[in-house]
Amino acid sequence: MRHITTYIKIQKVLGFVFRNRAFQARAKRLQERENLELGCGPNPKKGFVNLDYRWRPGVDVVWDLLKPLPFPGNRFKGIFTEHCLEHFDLQQLEKIVFEIHRILMPSGTVRIVVPDLALYAEAYSKRKSGQTCQHMEKLGTSHAMNRVFYSGHDWMKSSRWINDGHHFIHDFESISGILHDSGFSRIEQCSFHKGKCAPLLVDSPDRAWESLYVEAVK
Repeated sequence: MRHITTYIKIQKVLGFVFRNRAFQARAKRLQERENLELGCGPNPKKGFVNLDYRWRPGVDVVWDLLKPLPFPGNRFKGIFTEHCLEHFDLQQLEKIVFEIHRILMPSGTVRIVVPDLALYAEAYSKRKSGQTCQHMEKLGTSHAMNRVFYSGHDWMKSSRWINDGHHFIHDFESISGILHDSGFSRIEQCSFHKGKCAPLLVDSPDRAWESLYVEAVK
């Protein structure tokens, strides 16, 4: 028999009940966890404080990232976010990254993973010139590009949450610029499962082919 929390309707109700309730972040079981994941989706990370807009089993804090994060300053050693921040426009993203900086400890690290404009542009160029590109072959050239630029907008209409769709496709320059303006230093482009903060190397293998990996230190 299915557990009651596996039903989508129940998850929506729980999300509505808990969303943006700050007491979630103060739970005793979370106080010793040193790392935070923003936008964990259906894949919460063991040992992390897992935050997402929707409630699912394993989500610790149901929160809208457009609101100030419910954590005190200098709270976490590390923050990880994967294929989440492309769902916000640049003005919104600046506010989110400022909050990330606020809640990181001095010398703490953020690892940001988003779709990579450079990789898609390279793959598009190769396909147009007749070269083989495995992932473009699967989707078709224009379909693959539109998957990144517009993914999620049909679902957005029914979910009533505007940020389900992608709003900006980043390259290293755009991400590093926002990080720099928010006060981060030692901003570096990394790669799949490679970086200077080992606890944050929890990247999803199935997204590696299309992802930009960036680490920055407070």
